[in-house]
Amino acid sequence: MAILLVPLATLLVFILLVSISTRGLLPHGAATGSIQLEDVLLHQGDSGQWYLSADAEISLPEPIKAGLDSGVPLDFILTLAFKRKRTYWLDQSLAHFRHRYRLTYYELTRHYRVHALETDESRNYRSLSAALAGLGNVDRLPVVIDSVDDQHSAILDALAMDNAVVLAALDFRLDSKSLPLPLQPLIASSWRLASEEIQWQVN
Repeated sequence: MAILLVPLATLLVFILLVSISTRGLLPHGAATGSIQLEDVLLHQGDSGQWYLSADAEISLPEPIKAGLDSGVPLDFILTLAFKRKRTYWLDQSLAHFRHRYRLTYYELTRHYRVHALETDESRNYRSLSAALAGLGNVDRLPVVIDSVDDQHSAILDALAMDNAVVLAALDFRLDSKSLPLPLQPLIASSWRLASEEIQWQVN
């Protein structure tokens, strides 16, 4: 019975903090957070493999920090999209690549873990600031473009076209849908945490 009360107490504390933040009782600016994308680079290696590099400066608002430290894992999604620009029609969507990361705090050992869900790689950090820096460091992330796959071949075809303009767009955001169900409406309404979309021409 006591074991069941621990997650319930954690959830109640988390919801209380959300309620306080939405009433403006936290210090000015404490309820805001941000994700800033910088130094975005998409390039091809000698073998033709594409790599994505970027730095994301992540600042968590106080209520989300409190939820994380209470044992609520945070999932983040890095989305890279390709499209072909068209003059007299809507831009043609070519492909989307999504990479998911999970940030978790372990109270027993007092450390944070960043887990890349696609590659099943993880790293541990002793402080939140170090964990956020690790989470935001995208270093030569492979972007597989396989001509056998329909969406990947669409990119290759567009790049091969004369005068075609292929654009890439990148954004990084907290996935509110991965949160416990009772928290999702609150997060969706007042705790959106996402970067502005960065867009650039590939070819």
